[in-house]
Amino acid sequence: MIKRLASVALVALLAACSAPAERSTDAVTPVGGPDKATVTNEADCQRVGGQWTQLGRAPVKQCLRQTTDAGKACTDSEQCEGQCLAPEGSVDGTQVGGSCSVDTNPFGCQQRLRDGVASTICVD
Repeated sequence: MIKRLASVALVALLAACSAPAERSTDAVTPVGGPDKATVTNEADCQRVGGQWTQLGRAPVKQCLRQTTDAGKACTDSEQCEGQCLAPEGSVDGTQVGGSCSVDTNPFGCQQRLRDGVASTICVD
């Protein structure tokens, strides 16, 4: 009796694991600078002039927007719509001034600034 119950439970568990999960095409993980309000659906993305596209390796779409502060001097991503990027050739751990990114894409390897200190970060 216990073997039969265990078999039924195992079959039910496997069936639940193999069933495709319902996935919303609207809700996604926000992108952009830390703690920033972001666009999380296609209609709002288009309304703000963004492109609804897949960013990174996850199979979900996100809003890619061009920033209005691209090139502005910064020392931390909190000062930018996107990320605060170190100048090309900067050494990790050094104090430098940077500039705000041209878009809100946080993926790939970027040398970002936090409190003026350069640090390479790779996001999949």
